[in-house]
Amino acid sequence: MTRAYDICDLRRFIQPDALKHIKQNSLVTFLKRYETYLTSRGFRFDASENDELDFETLFKILMNPTEEMDTGLVEALFFIKDMSDDEQFEELIEQVKESGIILQDEATSADLALALWMQDPESLKRQHAEVMLLKTKSFVYFRSDKRPPDIFYLPEPETIRKLEIAMDDWFLKNKRGTGCRVFPVTSESEDKTYFLVRHCMPFKRQGKVECGQSKTVFYRPESHDVLIYDRANNELALFNNPGRKKERRMYLHLFSHYLFGQENYFPEEEKYTLKPLIDNGVDALACADIEGIEDVKLVEINLQFKGPYNDEKILRSNDIFASLAARDREFPSFGRLTSAGFSVKFENAKRPRMVKLRTPNVANFDRKEDAHIVEKWLRKRGFIHAHIVRH
Repeated sequence: MTRAYDICDLRRFIQPDALKHIKQNSLVTFLKRYETYLTSRGFRFDASENDELDFETLFKILMNPTEEMDTGLVEALFFIKDMSDDEQFEELIEQVKESGIILQDEATSADLALALWMQDPESLKRQHAEVMLLKTKSFVYFRSDKRPPDIFYLPEPETIRKLEIAMDDWFLKNKRGTGCRVFPVTSESEDKTYFLVRHCMPFKRQGKVECGQSKTVFYRPESHDVLIYDRANNELALFNNPGRKKERRMYLHLFSHYLFGQENYFPEEEKYTLKPLIDNGVDALACADIEGIEDVKLVEINLQFKGPYNDEKILRSNDIFASLAARDREFPSFGRLTSAGFSVKFENAKRPRMVKLRTPNVANFDRKEDAHIVEKWLRKRGFIHAHIVRH
């Protein structure tokens, strides 16, 4: 059965050029999978006089889906559309090669995305999750105090469906509609499982101009959140809007229940500490023992003060410790150190990239892929609290 979110996705796919970016014979091969439904709605597979498919009829069908439409068609169009951006071309090429797919030289990003979906849909889902993750750079971390499983298996489809239903119930009660989808992807090289969560947001009302006349459009925006389960460290990294704390608690509760069969599997405990900066000074930035990192500099700190006025002091510099040494000053001992920014020079990188920590459990990276190596450095230098297993 087609659900509310499916209809929304199709209506985001109706621009004529979107489907026309796909080579016609490849598109026909794909659409043939849904021939019974499409022909029952009036679509004909034989080309017109100008050797072009009847895109107008196809667009009308996708614009007005019925309950008989296969949700597999909707899911495919969603992933293909999102991955048809030219910015993804090189990554798609590499994935196509790894999957052993042979394409002609004139293939577009849309052709590559469709080819992957036809022969290796999981690889396209995995690449899509990576694309979405690259847009998310700030994660809140929640560590479990339980013993991690020896192996964490990708959840079964029925488990994911139960999780989606439970999330839908919460989203509906909180005026965000239904249609939540969870896309799990395993990264064996990192021993991590990524969960891309697509859901609706509260209704918006917005003015628009159509044919020279002012009109109003009502719509429910979609949102993407990302959760990453790190089995080795038995923790969950979560990206969602910082202001949606109730939503964050919902994720922790439902993921604990449906994926681990326990309540409160991820308690809101502290992960990060900035105490090494106070205790060890510049030595806390040592990185010679971390392969892939050439240099680390402290470039920003935030100090907060007790009192009714929420006072804080932010210090910024190209190198705070070098600046303090040049002026014969000590590291600040006043106020409470709540966040720190580091300039990290990675091997083979032209320029340093920023990493920010905010206690108790928030990390921000210029690039998501930096997280893995930076975490090694943070653990070595004591910026991450020792993991205590209580059960």
